[in-house]
Amino acid sequence: MAKQSRRERHNQKQQAKKQMHAQNQIADPIIEHTSHVQVETYENPPNTSCETPTQQTWLIEPRDPLIVRDGRPFNNTPGARAYTQSFPPPSVLAGVIRSQTAYASKLQFTRNSDDNRQQGNKLQPIQIYGPLLFKLPNPNKEKDEPEFLCHAPADALLFEPEAKTKAQESDNQQSPPTRPWLCRLVPIQVPERFVCDFNELGLVGLVKADPRKPAKDQPQFWYWEHFLHWLQDPEGLINKTNPQASNPKTIAVGDLGIKGLPIDQRTHVQIDSESQSAEDGRLFQTRGLSFTQTNEQQLAEARRLALYVHADYRDTTGLTIPQPSIAPLGGERRLAHWAKTDQSLPACDQVIVDAIVKANACRVILLTPAMFSEGYRPTWLFQDPQGVQPTLAAIAIKRAQVISGWDLAIHKPKPTRRLAPAGTVLFLKFAEKENSAAIEAWVRNYWMQCISDEEQDRRDGFGLAVFGTWDGEFAEIKGETK
Repeated sequence: MAKQSRRERHNQKQQAKKQMHAQNQIADPIIEHTSHVQVETYENPPNTSCETPTQQTWLIEPRDPLIVRDGRPFNNTPGARAYTQSFPPPSVLAGVIRSQTAYASKLQFTRNSDDNRQQGNKLQPIQIYGPLLFKLPNPNKEKDEPEFLCHAPADALLFEPEAKTKAQESDNQQSPPTRPWLCRLVPIQVPERFVCDFNELGLVGLVKADPRKPAKDQPQFWYWEHFLHWLQDPEGLINKTNPQASNPKTIAVGDLGIKGLPIDQRTHVQIDSESQSAEDGRLFQTRGLSFTQTNEQQLAEARRLALYVHADYRDTTGLTIPQPSIAPLGGERRLAHWAKTDQSLPACDQVIVDAIVKANACRVILLTPAMFSEGYRPTWLFQDPQGVQPTLAAIAIKRAQVISGWDLAIHKPKPTRRLAPAGTVLFLKFAEKENSAAIEAWVRNYWMQCISDEEQDRRDGFGLAVFGTWDGEFAEIKGETK
């Protein structure tokens, strides 16, 4: 008898498995359903009681590095690389929550575009708040509380902390009085004979020129404790960064937040389905976001991070809130752990409200990217039905964030859009005739709400915003201006 090749033995095994599976289906038709493994497992069955919940909050912790693809192409070309964004946009979380809701509600999607639109119309009213980065408590520490992390505000500028000169180090001299490494960018008065292509709004920058260089490793995310302090009293937080200040609770750059999510790069190889061996030259790479902040010297100091997202189902009908424990998220269907939480979004601080009412002006800081029909300028926010009419005085904004996506209804890519990135700061002024009660109600009404122009963009979580203090004055530049 001739010796069988490896491929022939593999084909025989596959044929035997198919015959065994067919026999099991004939003997017991229920086996196919019970033996099929679903990735979306549920800890508890859907709530079928009369008191159906209408809101749900999750902490989603990716088990594997999360891939959030950017616009660069990724195909089966040898040597291809899948790049990831630095943080998942709201549409990623909105999509996975609606996908899990469709699975829990037993909604079916087919190749028929009309049927898919009808099913999608049932899911689109789900209101998403987030995602926000969330630090989980460290079990190795006794007093380690969970905490939100927010994108660094665009009106904050960090410098490299001053160090001793070589002469001072050789003479063992004390370092000279240092300056705060954190500075504030404020709206400034335009000098005379100053011309630019942005005259419609005030310029935002430093009041006095600073020869220092910006810090190389600036925290991309701030802890909520310091972020709230920046909303309430920016000068007070700046004073805490001055080593020569009388306040003993001086904070360092590392205490302000974290640099960002680490990038995990992996190299993969394509496997031949018949021979179960690697194909020559079929290598590709993926880059994903790791949600664990590690310390190379002390592993016990590792910090677990998660995505905080809140979903509101009050505008929907006939949908079941999903209760997954493990479900795919992002590219390559990598798994993430879902856990329900009672943690709510931070409430509006009374100190901030009182300061805004007194100054008749405020700052609006974006926690998630926002979609405005006029690029950087919001319009829906200024159309308040209660009569409060703020005006945009200045804006601190960084490079636009570009996103796209996949339209499940028509099975085509969504058009590319440019968003105002998270951390954008809008400086608003209220009319002098506005009364204090109306302004306070306006601030509380839009605190932790989405302010994008289109309703569906707000439902998708774009433009989640909070408010900060501003005195409403344009600062005068100090020093010579030429």
